[in-house]
Amino acid sequence: MATWVGCKERAYVHKIDEALKTTVTNTLYEMLMWAMPDKLLGESIFDYMMRLDKNSPANYHRVNATLRKFTKEQREIMLSDFTLRKADITLLFKLFKLFAHDVAAFDDDKWKSGGAHLESLITSIKNIRNVIAHESCTMNYTVFNEMANKLRVLLTEALKAAKEKYGRSDVELQKKTKEMEDGLYEVFQQVLGKEELLSYCHQDIKNNLITEANNDLQAASVFINPLHFLLESDVEVIVQQLFSKMLFRKKDQKGRDIILDSSQIVNVSKHDTYRPQLLLTEGEAGSGKSTLLTMITHEWLEGGHGQIKGLDKYHLILRVQCRDRHLNSLDDLLRNALPLVYCKNRNLMLPILKGCNILFLIDGQDEANPHSWKVVQDILNAFKDASSSTILLTSRPEAIPNFRSTIPTEYQVTGIKLLGIDKKDRQNFVTNYIILFQDHAGKTVDLNKLQQTIESICGRDHFNVPLNLVFLAWQCIHDPNSVSETESQTQLYFWAHKLIVQKLKERLLNKKPEFAIMDKMELTRRVKECMEALCQCMLQAVINKHVVFIDHELRHVITTCDRTGIPCQEVLSAFLTIKVIKAPLGEDHQYTTPHKGLQDYLAAVYVDSKLKQQPHSTIKEVIKGELGPIPMEVKDFTYIVLHLFGLLKHHLKPAPNRLHEEVVQLLHEAKIDSWGKVVELAEYNTEVITAITRLIPRGELMLVKDHVKGHSALLSHLMPTEVKVKIPGLVPDLSPLMGALTHHNVTSVDVLHNIWNPQPTTTLDPFLQALMSRDGLEIFSGQWHKSMTRLPSTLEYLGISVTEDEQVQTLMPALHSLTHLPYLDVHVRPTVTPAAITTNLPDTVARVNLYLVDLTEGEITRACQLVDKLKPKSKGYNVLEFYETRLPKEGWKLLLEGLIQLGVRVEALIVPRDPNTEDPELETLTREGLGSRLLR
Repeated sequence: MATWVGCKERAYVHKIDEALKTTVTNTLYEMLMWAMPDKLLGESIFDYMMRLDKNSPANYHRVNATLRKFTKEQREIMLSDFTLRKADITLLFKLFKLFAHDVAAFDDDKWKSGGAHLESLITSIKNIRNVIAHESCTMNYTVFNEMANKLRVLLTEALKAAKEKYGRSDVELQKKTKEMEDGLYEVFQQVLGKEELLSYCHQDIKNNLITEANNDLQAASVFINPLHFLLESDVEVIVQQLFSKMLFRKKDQKGRDIILDSSQIVNVSKHDTYRPQLLLTEGEAGSGKSTLLTMITHEWLEGGHGQIKGLDKYHLILRVQCRDRHLNSLDDLLRNALPLVYCKNRNLMLPILKGCNILFLIDGQDEANPHSWKVVQDILNAFKDASSSTILLTSRPEAIPNFRSTIPTEYQVTGIKLLGIDKKDRQNFVTNYIILFQDHAGKTVDLNKLQQTIESICGRDHFNVPLNLVFLAWQCIHDPNSVSETESQTQLYFWAHKLIVQKLKERLLNKKPEFAIMDKMELTRRVKECMEALCQCMLQAVINKHVVFIDHELRHVITTCDRTGIPCQEVLSAFLTIKVIKAPLGEDHQYTTPHKGLQDYLAAVYVDSKLKQQPHSTIKEVIKGELGPIPMEVKDFTYIVLHLFGLLKHHLKPAPNRLHEEVVQLLHEAKIDSWGKVVELAEYNTEVITAITRLIPRGELMLVKDHVKGHSALLSHLMPTEVKVKIPGLVPDLSPLMGALTHHNVTSVDVLHNIWNPQPTTTLDPFLQALMSRDGLEIFSGQWHKSMTRLPSTLEYLGISVTEDEQVQTLMPALHSLTHLPYLDVHVRPTVTPAAITTNLPDTVARVNLYLVDLTEGEITRACQLVDKLKPKSKGYNVLEFYETRLPKEGWKLLLEGLIQLGVRVEALIVPRDPNTEDPELETLTREGLGSRLLR
């Protein structure tokens, strides 16, 4: 059993308290029964007092009504328990003074403690109870021993005094005294159990656990080893030295997109402080998920006051690597991560941890095996009632839907999508890695010469992924002339793969004399054979959905290497990394794919090699040949199929069109979300674009912000159709789409990012202005720009955001020009002045919703005026919402009173959910003053 100084001291208090509640209470009860000889066994105390004679030797009829009163709790005990066995010391003491025969009057000095009378002894016992209940928190062994002896003496003397007063026998006295002494001995000698320790020592155990766990966690790795398999050496770099802020997108409570950077990721959600938080973070391969978690770990160990905000509030951080196979339960995780603390606390660990502010970092849920899956489920279930816990879980997007179904309903879930590194930060990121790599590669590059090339290509879509930027830095070291050719991620991996094989051959030639005299073509053939075995192993890993390899899974690679004479260790270390894992019996070493994205690429290389060897085979046939009896789920091979576009380009003979068409068909079956991306990966191949156009139903082409060039090329090959444009995040340059959309009917434009994050000017302005000048647009959500002058008459829904007076002044005439608009949402920032509004919103709109954003206490009057001046004359608002607004209770009250005074009419008033809006008075004001419902 663990011991702590503070816990020992609390345990002594607990033992005295336990003695008072059991043995001492029982002894006082026995003495009270001696002192009330005329009370019948089954008679309630109330019946007893009703029949008590006025000449009774008890004090009951000699005191006033105030002194006879009992508390509600005391009355309930006396009504429910006629025997009075449930009475505590306080109630027994009062019953003694009221109903015991022949005791001193209430105000007699005999009731003062310190004397030898029965009354004084009972008072002394009650005083000890008061000290323990109300004053004492801890006591050392000396004080405990003194108090235990004092209780024993007081009870012994009280029994003797009661025996003399009420004429009990010596035998009875001896019996009661022995029962009392045995009871005290049992309590004072008992070892505290789990419940008692948690009840009386919780804070001490918690404080010690946090301190000692931090000591254990200081040994946690805060290093990254970028591309160990490429550098052929250990390059451990503190993550903070190379970390670059990443962008991520989350949805707010109403499903609206918000773009933030990684410094806010821990603080991203705390709407409901009574529920544990689950931050469900998705990101593509190489998007920096693991590096982000390493950065969080490092900054928390440094005190939690670095780039990542909010870490200082957490007592503990625990990290789970889902690719690991050696942990089978939460208990295993605690034993492995906090060995010293676990050894000391064992069965107390979980209840204490649930009372801590704890952050779980779960790395790579998409790489989970049956063992780590069990660990994650243990965590979810164990901490679902721990409101101070947060779980930050990362995964590739395709694994998120299945995982969501396993999340207990007690969690508040926030969906997060990593968007990678901002364009303006990418060049600096690459430069830092070049400086790091060139020292270890023994090469020097002309950074000034490379800067322009790096700047020109870093803006490409696939370079938002940090790992691709790391590959680019490595490419700059070894083959700077090829840098400008990396148009796609597949080409980047193709180049890296080619260089890795080249370096493997160089090592063999330098280390092994037998290879130095071997014909180069023969060496190439042998290495190629080993590489094919390794790539086949990668495809099997994709099929089995793991990135960690155990011995039997590498057997084919090992036997191929043995047959060709190529050292197996050289082949494996060229493409895999060795990871040291803590295991129950020591350390274990396991081979793992450096990155899931590279695994997908190498699996695609194997499929491509089989297509070259078997010219009449299809992609499905090759994959099914490896699956065996396992049914093929096309979505599991999406990334492999995407890489095939780039690989088909490198066939010595042009790849047959049927393969391009099959790739398109497979992606269609996998429900690919961006055909523009596919067009770019296929390098604008005409056959690919034609195949895609056959799969797009009329009116279902959705254009999003990424892959603008690909979408533009696709539009130019499509027959005139209806097109929807959705721009959910950061606004790109959409000028390539201007010409491509000329012959198409744009029916919907959704620029949500500009509604929730309006900008003074954007590259979208000319694009949107051109769309607004064309009829046919039915839905528009976005920011109104002062350069716009008209709205299409075909609009059925308009969601518009305004932030300045000039925007309002051009918007209002455009709105009034519409004779029919079913739905209108207007988002207004308090930067708009009421004086700029010279006309109300039109009455011709069927339903009008007004949203006031980011209101402060000093802007309440202005907000009321804005609501009043915008309201349609003949009717009110359907919805009036104040979002991203935090006001004190009095501020909300003033806002409602202002709206009531101005005669605003609204069907539903919506305010944020926080303690200041929970006041019932606000609901009454809304209902009675505005005739509206208050929603949160």
